[in-house]
This record gives sequence, structure tokens and C-alpha cells, in this order.
Amino acid sequence: MPATTVDCDVVFFDLRDTLGDVDRPGHLALYRPSTEKLLDAMRDLVGLRVGVITNLPAEVSAEQGHRMIAEAVVTEHNGSVVHLADILDPQGIVINHEAKLDKPDPAIYRFAADQMRVPIERCLFVGENLIEVLAAQAAGMRGLLKPSPPGKEFQPAVITRHGMSVRDSGRAFEEVLKQEHLLGERIFACGSRIVKALDSVHRAQDIPPEVRTAMGMFVYTLTNFADQAHLKAEEAIVPLAVARGMPPEHARWMFDQHDQARAYWEAIRVAWQRIQNGDPGDVSYAISDFRRCTEGFVLLFRSHAVRENDELYPELGRYLTDADDATVLGIVRHTGPPDIGPYAAIVGATEEALDNADSPDDAHGTDGADGADRTDGADGATRIAGKG
Repeated sequence: MPATTVDCDVVFFDLRDTLGDVDRPGHLALYRPSTEKLLDAMRDLVGLRVGVITNLPAEVSAEQGHRMIAEAVVTEHNGSVVHLADILDPQGIVINHEAKLDKPDPAIYRFAADQMRVPIERCLFVGENLIEVLAAQAAGMRGLLKPSPPGKEFQPAVITRHGMSVRDSGRAFEEVLKQEHLLGERIFACGSRIVKALDSVHRAQDIPPEVRTAMGMFVYTLTNFADQAHLKAEEAIVPLAVARGMPPEHARWMFDQHDQARAYWEAIRVAWQRIQNGDPGDVSYAISDFRRCTEGFVLLFRSHAVRENDELYPELGRYLTDADDATVLGIVRHTGPPDIGPYAAIVGATEEALDNADSPDDAHGTDGADGADRTDGADGATRIAGKG
């Protein structure tokens, strides 16, 4: 192991909003590629042992927390997958249920140091939450506040990934956009469930309340995330690749399908407005229009995302340089929201509403919206609420 270049032996990270988002119950989506670069640097370049300290809510067991960490994907290439647990020291996974302590209690940081059998002054805690960082310092650890949203600590440094393949240029921007596509898949699934829920509905008063909630959140997500953030970011990258020599006609299909999607979204928005207006002579047509336009959008964009992942992104990456890649990441963050976490929460709320519509009897039970199924699974957060 390389010699440690800082005056400590262990670095503990917070999970949620520091290394990734808990975007649905029991699933930790690590920030890629920034978390990969960060963990690799701490372990392989700086030479530190790496651990995590996390709070789980009461409804989520320590066993579920360990499974979430074990399944979190840091990187994948040519069929080889590296999970977060592969990088962490087994003694460095500190969960509040097992410690019987919660952050920001200073005792949990002392517990973590004891677990690693390292003096607490030789440990560093990194997180996006200032209170937790100050508590670690009060306990005797070093403490460092990490920027959130992630990636700012790398800009404008080149953080290009490696591992170029037919379907992966190895560029960092490609990984960021593919991560957004994962959220897109959940949006598509919500759209399909709404279509199914509206199959036999013809009157506004017959739309179940939870389905109506899901419809409103679906429209909000399309308007404020899908268009304003994701599509515009993709469209901002293409001219740079064209300047580097990519034939512009190779991306024409993307622009055409984006225009088609926007037409669908505007039609969905207007149909939703008509449903809310509730005109008895129009509402049945509005519901039908909402349903058919949503179905068309989902059908188009499921294939659209696959073609972008497998064809367009790799081609863009082959024309861009390493420096361009870093620039593009900055453009993506300036074009869209700096943090898609709030939109992931809205998608989670949409899913929850549809779950409750499917199981109305359980909507307020301990296993429903207010119980374990609602919990994101890390740091005390739920699908809707922020960090606990």
C-alpha cells in the first residue's frame, strides 16, 4: 500500500448526499464517476483504509443496510462490477443500529475508530452535513465538509474514466447522463402505470385520488426535469462534438425525437389542465388524450434512451478530448439542476402514490406509505422527506 500522505490512517464517509443518492428503498445510487475517483484516490493514492458511518431509520434493519452497501455499484466494465463493499474495510462499516448510537452523537465516531482499532485522532470523517462534521471534530476526529452536489471538488480537473468499449467511450459525461437515464426508466414506469390506471376511467371524479396525485407529479417531472435538465444538457454537448469533427447528421435523430417528446409533454400538460378544469363535456376526451400521449411518450423514449446509451454517447465521447469531457460536465451542471436529488424524490413520491392506488387498504398501514416500504434506507430519509 502506498505511504499515507496525510496525518491519518482511516477515512470514514457519510453515505447519502456524500457518496450517492438513496433513490428508492434499499437502493444506493453512487455518484459516478466522482465517487469512484474519490474512493480510488483515498485507498490507492493516499493509502487510507476506507469506511462509512451511516444512520438507518428504525424501519430498516442493519442487515438491509449491509445488503444495500454490498449491492451499490461503484463501477462496471466489460462485465466486471465493483461494489462499494469491495472497497470498504469490513471493520469500517458502521451502522447506527449496530452501534446503538446515531450521528451526530460524538460517541458513534469513537465507536467507529474502535471498530477499526485506530486512535480517533488518526481518523478523518467526510460528509456533506456540517453538524455531523463538527460532531466528528468534537469527538476527536478530523472532519471535512464535502461539496454537495458532488463533482465540484473535481472541476475543472480532468476526471475522464477509462475502459473504452464499443458502447462506452470512457468519458465521465457519459456516465452522468446514463445515471440520469436510470431515473428516466422510473419515470417511464410511472407513465405506464398511470396509463393502466386510466384504462377504464372517463370522468374526472372517477380518477382515484392517489392516481390524480401521481398524474400531477408526473407532469411536474416532465416539465421541470426531463426537458429543462436532461434534454437541454444533451443538446448542449452535440455542437462541441460537431466542432471536433462529428457529422452533425449523426445526432439529427436525437433532436427530432426530443422535439417529438416535447410535443407529447405539451399535449400531456394541456390534457392535465383540461382534467383539472373538469368541464363535463370535455373531461372524458382530456383523460383519453392524457392517456394516449403518455403511452406514446413512454414507447418512444424507452427505445430513445437505449439508442443514446449504446450509440450516441459513445460516438460523442470519441470526438471529445479529455479536456472537453471536463468542460462538458460543467456544461451539464450549468444547463440543468446542480442536484437531481429533488427530482428523484418527486419520482419516488409518484411511485408511492401509485403503490397506494394499487393497495388502498394498506395506504396508511405500517407496511405502506408510512412504514418500511416508504423508507429510502439510509441516513434516516424517506422517499419524500429529506435527510433525517
